[in-house]
Amino acid sequence: MATTTNYGWTTPDDTALVKDGASAIRTLGSSVDTTTKNLNPETTLGDLSFRSSTSNVNTRIPIGSSGQHLTVVAGVPAWATASDQTPLTTKGDLLGFSTLDARIPIGANGTLLTADSTESLGLKWAAPASSGALTLISTTTIGTTVSSITVSSAFSATYENYFISVNGGVASTNNSLSLKLGSTTTGYFGFGFYGNATSSTLAGDNLNNGASFPYAAQGDTNILSGQIYIQNPNLAKATMLYTNASRSGTGGMSNFTGSETSTTQHTAFTLTPSTGTITGGTIKVYGYSNS
Repeated sequence: MATTTNYGWTTPDDTALVKDGASAIRTLGSSVDTTTKNLNPETTLGDLSFRSSTSNVNTRIPIGSSGQHLTVVAGVPAWATASDQTPLTTKGDLLGFSTLDARIPIGANGTLLTADSTESLGLKWAAPASSGALTLISTTTIGTTVSSITVSSAFSATYENYFISVNGGVASTNNSLSLKLGSTTTGYFGFGFYGNATSSTLAGDNLNNGASFPYAAQGDTNILSGQIYIQNPNLAKATMLYTNASRSGTGGMSNFTGSETSTTQHTAFTLTPSTGTITGGTIKVYGYSNS
């Protein structure tokens, strides 16, 4: 008996007798049936098959579960459940790329996402560039009948210049309100002038009185309000740029300049009435840079 080249099916020799034809056909048919079954092992909708290590025999892969993907396990195809491949770990993280996907951690509040070719991912979170505009740093409400009030953490190296606005403080007596750099009420360096109802005098440097806002009489209420600009209070040699304040009776404006001879680096300032107390009002601190 002869055999076929690829699958080795048995066929009659050319010299076989015709009477053996039926048997030969049955033998060939059985071989074809077996081979066909081995090459098509799938039994269920969605089944797949792959070439096995046995010649002319395929292996069935049953259909996987919903959401699974086809992968390779130990060198053969297999269904597997997808896992989260993202490197992100924290709320607000972004997906970046260098040669591979990588995590860009969320930045600090107020920072902006900025292109930077020196960064491994080409991006970084950075503080916004200064535009020279005023930025409100803090608002402090003056309480009831206080003899002094300190604004802590008012100054830092973040800004070169500061604008302090005192508005609507009510004095218990006709007095002036002194702004003094630092967190105590006496014995430290301050700027500026102190005044009364009719005049103001440049006080200069190294005085406890510091910069003062003369009161402004409005009806029966003594209002203590004004503005001061300070340059580099967090660095050595802070400079008072100028101040203006309403003055009792005339409602005029007072201006001056001055600088500090001390090398103290200030982070706070204190407001103190010359006599009595002050009730209510707000203190706002703004920062801005020259650049």
